[in-house]
Amino acid sequence: MLFRSIVMTPAESITFLKHFGYSEREAKFLYLVATHSGVFLQSQYQALGVSRTSCHKLARKALHNKDVREHLPERGQTRVYELYGQSIYGALGKEKLSPCKPGPDLIAKAAVKLLTLDFVLTHLEGHYLEKETEKVSYFVEEQQINKETLPSRLFRGGVGGESCRYFSERFPIFLSSGSDGRLINFAYIEDETLSLGAFSSFVRRYRPLFCALGGNFRLIFVSRSTRSFYFARQLFVKKLSAVKNGAQTRHLARFFWLRKMAEEKRFKELADQDVIDWQRGVKRYGDAHHEDQYQNWKQTGNLPEPEPAEDGPVVPDPVGQFATFLSLPSFE
Repeated sequence: MLFRSIVMTPAESITFLKHFGYSEREAKFLYLVATHSGVFLQSQYQALGVSRTSCHKLARKALHNKDVREHLPERGQTRVYELYGQSIYGALGKEKLSPCKPGPDLIAKAAVKLLTLDFVLTHLEGHYLEKETEKVSYFVEEQQINKETLPSRLFRGGVGGESCRYFSERFPIFLSSGSDGRLINFAYIEDETLSLGAFSSFVRRYRPLFCALGGNFRLIFVSRSTRSFYFARQLFVKKLSAVKNGAQTRHLARFFWLRKMAEEKRFKELADQDVIDWQRGVKRYGDAHHEDQYQNWKQTGNLPEPEPAEDGPVVPDPVGQFATFLSLPSFE
């Protein structure tokens, strides 16, 4: 069968996959896998309302067609199925997703891909911007946003060449109905390390785009644990707010007061924790910039104005632009 080189709609793609011998529901599921994850579990197919028997049937058919390969983790019974080769990807005109690396802790290594599929299967109503070119076209042409504002990364080739890729994380982006029209939804999928450093880097890369969109977007923090939800929200708000968290100004005011007390040798009026905080503050605020602020405070009693969280524009209401999604995967 010759693969089509034209761009197909999701409905056309699903119809085309039926020529491979798959049912309508099987084709729809494999289309979602090819678009968003590249891997799946039999249990995830059940999210479309099918029986366990139907899950086994899809796995056997895909293996027989050599459209997938099966990975058996070293521990447990959960089998990971990976779209393999160019059969389905080529038929849909999609770029092949990065392969799984067999070995210990396969499930953990594939967690982001599997969580992404879990998220998409519970948000099927959205209109997804699937390909890199589709995402770039939407923001540049429809949203009238400068292409330089979009999150990008330079990748170096083996012969010294470079290529610029946009939205390289390949996290889901979809449009939904909001109170003021279409709302642009960005998903961030937390990996198995539960690292807020990775999320901070993500927000920094996407910040210019978020600011350009104003209030017409939502970032959904997706994880299989609630552990990071609170701190991720705090980080997101701090990165996009007009001013830094007010706690920083309060900490500086406390240090100025403690330093003045220490300079006046009034240690008897300080508790042990006050002395500890003063000593820590000497190390933290010992630069020339804070020294000037301290001297100005002693003369005028005025604390410095809160500084911008970041250079450039801000988001009007970052608190309202952040949401969380707890995925309780069946692969643990």
